[in-house]
Amino acid sequence: MELKNNSANILIVDDEIGPRESLRMILKPQYNIYTAESGYSAIQMLRQVEIDVVTLDLKMPGMSGIETLKEIRLIDPDVMVIIITGFGTLKSAIEAIRYGVFDYIPKPFNVPEIMCIIEKSIQRRKLNLKIKELFSQPPDPSKLQDSLFPPHPIPIEMKRVTSFGNEKAPALESQNCLEFSKVLAFTLEEKDPYTSGHSERVCYYADFISKRLGLNPTDRNEIRIASYLHDIGKIGISNRFINKKGSLSSTEWAIIKQHTKKSLELLIPLNLSPDILSYIHHHHERYDGTGYPDGLAGDHIPLGARIIAIADAYDSMTSDRPYRKPLSNGEAKNELLTNSGKQFDPQLVSIFLDLLKEMEEIFMVKEPVRLPSLSY
Repeated sequence: MELKNNSANILIVDDEIGPRESLRMILKPQYNIYTAESGYSAIQMLRQVEIDVVTLDLKMPGMSGIETLKEIRLIDPDVMVIIITGFGTLKSAIEAIRYGVFDYIPKPFNVPEIMCIIEKSIQRRKLNLKIKELFSQPPDPSKLQDSLFPPHPIPIEMKRVTSFGNEKAPALESQNCLEFSKVLAFTLEEKDPYTSGHSERVCYYADFISKRLGLNPTDRNEIRIASYLHDIGKIGISNRFINKKGSLSSTEWAIIKQHTKKSLELLIPLNLSPDILSYIHHHHERYDGTGYPDGLAGDHIPLGARIIAIADAYDSMTSDRPYRKPLSNGEAKNELLTNSGKQFDPQLVSIFLDLLKEMEEIFMVKEPVRLPSLSY
């Protein structure tokens, strides 16, 4: 096989020659294509060649698609896996999602769609590896400042954070941890116009609430860090689901809900405080107990998670998204009031609405205040 330099390596795994060859011919002009007719053959190939993306059928004789997926994760946790199957069920989808699939596509597939998904999976793998590099070695302050967030100086003595191996990294000093969190957030958001600056604004709103509550500097700083990192788990999820126009299917919603778990998997090696991790893990809980991942209710939801939930929701509602236009400030405030005591802590909603009113009076505007740069 003649390899194309600088092209991604794609492994197609399907026991049926028709779909396997069809996909090979579609992808061959742009990528280096490898094929396997069984799970066992796929595992052997992965041990010999560095693969960027695997397309995987679920229903295969011998080693099933799910069993193959488990083995793939043991060999290379970073390879992007796209399930392409004609026998998909919600149960099989949920099981596949547990092992970090990027996308889940039914047969027969649409050619433009599969090409788009393959390309997005390659771009997402590059982003994942870039973030992993940030975890594994000290960033170059000047490069990060120029390429990621010009308004923010990066401390020159930012410490090494982790090796992603068996050894735990030492805990980051408070300020270095905050700066590093900014780097990760901006790296995640830099190529998506719909999320650019989202974590910065969530941090801004959350810190306003924290100050009004009179939280001590340590608690405030931990909420800032969690605000920057609250969506870090979405690096493993296809934007096709995150930015989908229209309602999500049960499978798609199950994929989206995995991002809090993925966040923990990424962040645990950093040896962050348990409070920071709990704020990130639980920021999609609902005050009435109907949220995820654990169905916590009321004061059982960590305070930082309740604060971030309001800040996150307000910024999402007032930002442009592919699936809807932004709500006005008044509409967003009405949504917060409507969901007070249901989705959100009613006391914190009241505090936040008072803060928004004060900001409107100070800046003499009636729309969301967008401040791109924070100083503490």
